[in-house]
Amino acid sequence: MVGKPVVFGLPLEVLFEIFWYLHPLDLVYLTRVSKLFRSFLLSRHKAKSLWTGALKRIDRLPQCPSYLSEPAYANLLFWPFCHRCHSSCDVIQWELRIRCCNGCTGDMLVGREVLPSFVDQLNCLDARQLIPMSVTSSAGRGVRHKDNTFRKPLAVASHADVNKFNIQYKSAKDSPLLNDLIIYREKVTQEIYQHAALCRIWEAEVADQRRKELVDQRKRDVVEKLESLGLGDELELLRSDASVLTEFDKLIVRQDQELTDSSCQVSLPRLQNFLEIRRARRLTVLLQDCFKNLAVVVSDITRTLKIDKTNKVFPQAIDICLLSEVRCMIDVKNPEVMSAEAFVDALTLRLPPLLLAWSRQANKQLADLVRAQLCGIDNDVDPLKLAALVFRCSNCRLHVTYPSALTHPCLHAKTFDKPWVQLPMETTALGRAMSPVEVYEKAAIEAFEMHPWNCNVLEADGCTKRIHNLFQALGRDPNSTAVDDMESCPIRVTCKSCSGSRNRMILTYRTALIHLVRNHSDSKEDAMWGVVV
Repeated sequence: MVGKPVVFGLPLEVLFEIFWYLHPLDLVYLTRVSKLFRSFLLSRHKAKSLWTGALKRIDRLPQCPSYLSEPAYANLLFWPFCHRCHSSCDVIQWELRIRCCNGCTGDMLVGREVLPSFVDQLNCLDARQLIPMSVTSSAGRGVRHKDNTFRKPLAVASHADVNKFNIQYKSAKDSPLLNDLIIYREKVTQEIYQHAALCRIWEAEVADQRRKELVDQRKRDVVEKLESLGLGDELELLRSDASVLTEFDKLIVRQDQELTDSSCQVSLPRLQNFLEIRRARRLTVLLQDCFKNLAVVVSDITRTLKIDKTNKVFPQAIDICLLSEVRCMIDVKNPEVMSAEAFVDALTLRLPPLLLAWSRQANKQLADLVRAQLCGIDNDVDPLKLAALVFRCSNCRLHVTYPSALTHPCLHAKTFDKPWVQLPMETTALGRAMSPVEVYEKAAIEAFEMHPWNCNVLEADGCTKRIHNLFQALGRDPNSTAVDDMESCPIRVTCKSCSGSRNRMILTYRTALIHLVRNHSDSKEDAMWGVVV
């Protein structure tokens, strides 16, 4: 046999001291633990001070009304279940003093039109003055009406209030007490409406406070996750800009809910994108001065080299900017390490070998492109020195030869081998962190208003069939014959397809090659060559 709980063996002073610090909801739970707890806590003589003290500790809570006991008031306020079926229910019908879920509206609520007929016959302005009524916005099946259907009424009363008033009316309808009953009902109903208004204000304040707590907690969780992604420094800089900070807060607080794993997967990429864009823009501004100085130095050096005819092909400033050695000189994290004057002096000193390094790198990439597109070239043959080499640009469809192909304008157009270079910065950072290389290269693209050098737009196999026919007429192998060999060759050819009976085109190797790619196509074998003796 189960005896009394151990707590009842404690002195009354200790028991009261323990219960005194409990929340009203905890006391409500205790009333449902056992009959002993229930009888003790519902005793007005023994436990009223406990309930009163617990309710007073709730900030800004309206006092317990005269028509409810403290336990009933606490149960209405904090017990989050329907008063009939005990399912979860967060909505309180303050005027009706009940919690009613959607499924119980037909059993607990009464529509205005089905109130007893004597209510309308009484000498009062409105039934609302005698029976507390509430406007419901329930999404449930509604309440029963006179036509035996269930619809959502504009105003409802509780079954308990209607039955109670019905009993009171029947006992006083044929006596002088009827007027006293009406006055009493009007007084109580008015008190209920007044207290319900106070409770609604308190409920809104609690909801607002809870929303602020959730927002603050959500901010802390988001900031912690962003700091783990390496964006802590950007968050610190963000706090100095009030307008940007407000925009950032709006992105965080799109919903006043706790940050769960699922919501984090949705909101975190958007916030990360916001900070990545801001960091990229900030670093871009820091890089602008260095880029301007670099452009001036590159322009001066290349102008000097053109006069000396040391080089034939020169890169653009953006190509020098993207060299690893120059990138190391531009340190945006420590802008005070090298002043603008020191940067110009260091770049001027290092630029000539950098130009040579870029030229070697560009030639290698172009040679690899030719080997990949043309088959049959021996390893000991330099593909860039082949006499049969002609490039066609896939962008503008023009034909160019080496070395002028290195400076073709389309080589600084948009490319697709680096997708993040093509997209705007707002799209690039979405869902991932932008690397310093990406930020640097995009900043250079914005500063110089062009894209890095890329030879992938050139096609070395566009004229293969036509060129092979020409070299067959010349008796040379297009996969091994060098430009120098053909320049020293005295052989001349004529295009029989384009020459007339009286006027004959006599062409050198170079002019024949130009004539071939401009006037004939691979789709038709319409170029017939003859050697001029």
